[in-house]
Amino acid sequence: MQVMTMSMSNADLIVDVIAIAIGLIAIVGVTRLNRNLGGKMKSALQFFVLGILSNIVAMIWTSFYGHTYTIGMTTFDIHNFFMAVGMLFFILSTWRFSLLIPRS
Repeated sequence: MQVMTMSMSNADLIVDVIAIAIGLIAIVGVTRLNRNLGGKMKSALQFFVLGILSNIVAMIWTSFYGHTYTIGMTTFDIHNFFMAVGMLFFILSTWRFSLLIPRS
């Protein structure tokens, strides 16, 4: 039973490392693309990068500290906090992209 828990933990760590690497590669790609753009497109992509960064921080936090952090008698789920912040950035990015669509 303990071997199963250990391998699952290692599997989670491997998935986190792969996801973090993919996120960093995506940030590099979007940053290179962003150099050639301007205006509203650049702003939308900047929010997108912030969303990716928030998700990366959530995975790094979970890998080192687990999901929660306790201060005094209050427990915070830091992983969910960073994932929610990332979602807000993705929503802002989508909204910025929607402003690029011509309205009739």
